[in-house]
Amino acid sequence: MSAALDTDDLHGMRSSVPMDRSLRRLHGAAVVRILFGVLWAIDAVFKWLPGWIHGQTLGHELDESKVPVPVLHQWVQMWHGAASTSPGAFAAVAAIVESLIAVALILGFLSNLTFIVTAVWSFGIWTSAEHLHMPFTTGMTDLGPSIGYIFAALALYFAGAGATWSVDAAIRPRLGRLAALAGSAD
Repeated sequence: MSAALDTDDLHGMRSSVPMDRSLRRLHGAAVVRILFGVLWAIDAVFKWLPGWIHGQTLGHELDESKVPVPVLHQWVQMWHGAASTSPGAFAAVAAIVESLIAVALILGFLSNLTFIVTAVWSFGIWTSAEHLHMPFTTGMTDLGPSIGYIFAALALYFAGAGATWSVDAAIRPRLGRLAALAGSAD
């Protein structure tokens, strides 16, 4: 008879799963979380380079003239206006947010919150800077990388990727009512 690991399901009910299978799955999810964090760290490094951090590429990144859909055009135009007000500050905020996402993913800090913030941030990038990868043209081969980031972050959330090899395992018991922000260590 193999040992069992008690875990919480989505409804907060206790259940048992075989420890070797469950722990192997959680370790696998943690490895993917850490590698995803490294990917975000690489992306964050690019945000700290002079071309981005000084706001020199924002006109290209947030070019609303590329977007044929009126509602999306207005969305990108709004972000272009916000970025144009203070390009350096806008770029610095983006660099800081992406750096924090990378660190939180690698360390497994407030994992559940981090996965949701990552998905929302990626959606914002996909719908503004990547323009939902519009206009759709003959020869297109993908919808841009940020859509994959959205699904990766959500998959890590549902896989419980913050449950092991994470800061969450140590801090979750001390978070009280805010424990749901951290990956489950149970």
